[in-house]
Amino acid sequence: MSTKTPFLSFDEAINHLRGLGHCKVVAEETSLYEAYGRVLAEDIIATCDLPPLDNSAMDGYAIAQGGSEQTSFPVVMEIFAGSMPETPLKPGEAARIFTGAPVPEGADFVVPQEDCSESEADGERRVELSRSYPAGCNIRRKGEDQTKGAPIVKAGTLLRPQEIAAAASIGLGQLKTYRRLKVGVFSTGNELIRPGTERQDGQIFDANHFLLRGMLANLPVELIDLGILADQRDVVESALEAASKQCDVILTSGGAGGGDKDFVSATLSKLGKTTFWHLAVKPGRPFMVGELPDCVFIGLPGNPVAATVAFAFLARPLIEALAGSGFGEAPRQYIEADFEISNRKTGRREFLRGRRVVSDEGVKLTKYHSDGSALLSSLTFADGFIELKEDVTSVQKGDLLPFVSFDEIGLR
Repeated sequence: MSTKTPFLSFDEAINHLRGLGHCKVVAEETSLYEAYGRVLAEDIIATCDLPPLDNSAMDGYAIAQGGSEQTSFPVVMEIFAGSMPETPLKPGEAARIFTGAPVPEGADFVVPQEDCSESEADGERRVELSRSYPAGCNIRRKGEDQTKGAPIVKAGTLLRPQEIAAAASIGLGQLKTYRRLKVGVFSTGNELIRPGTERQDGQIFDANHFLLRGMLANLPVELIDLGILADQRDVVESALEAASKQCDVILTSGGAGGGDKDFVSATLSKLGKTTFWHLAVKPGRPFMVGELPDCVFIGLPGNPVAATVAFAFLARPLIEALAGSGFGEAPRQYIEADFEISNRKTGRREFLRGRRVVSDEGVKLTKYHSDGSALLSSLTFADGFIELKEDVTSVQKGDLLPFVSFDEIGLR
């Protein structure tokens, strides 16, 4: 049965969603080629020291100075990457060496080739140093990057190119990752149509689908497009019942407002357990979350900015947790305001559309001229959200305000 919680606070909503955030997907072996954007299911442990041997950080000469002040040395060997030194260097000797090549035993440091000169006389090659170098200079030590047996990437990490490269560097061809979370997305409303079709009077294009599709693209999910559902009870019920068997998560915009023709809540109450919230959040007050037999339902507001705020700060961390990467909140930066607000209504969390402006005075925040929850123009203006907590009564120029960059919430 559906329940209503009047004006639930932002923090209360986060805590409730955190309790729902248990991983819903199984782990599977995944090729490195397919692992980008997946969530790692078990730690990656270094199988070897990296680098495996002391090696040269540049093209030059390995020098065995032996504590002397000698500046001229005979070149007794050449060492290339992929080869091994034939013998150790004796004090007073040098080896021509190339980037990545193993440093011979006995070498004190490597001199860049541009800081020395080589000559040859009577069949003997010699190198002359132009200045002194400290011991160990330009030598990459064995294990300084990774040590055998140490964890190098933790389970729950969303795999980026750098984590994949770290796995490749120790020879791993496959990783254990979670399969992608299946997220079904639909919109509700007789007035909605998809772009590319001819619009009739009273119809509007479904912009929210593309907002959500884009924000989901940065998450470890498989998107399933469930289309637009008409405001008809039998259509909604049939679609949700079928989707609950196909998807791990069902995500909708619209249908969370509780109106006479919003049949989503009634259908969810029939199929499972759902909670309808009036959040003390602006924009983004109506929000639904439910648990069906095999999936989680998330219902966002219909207005584009409200849907974006609700997805970014409520739905996104829950989806990340369900996908195996843990429940995390977007990091905040604190930046000076370059605007003022007086007599602000307290008691609700507010997210203003803001932009960082760089000048000789540093970075400051400006805000969009209107706070309407249906204004897509405010999102194209902004590069992040300015967060005003419940007890903020006013904003003065120079106040440090929390700012969430769009880069942190998938709006890039």
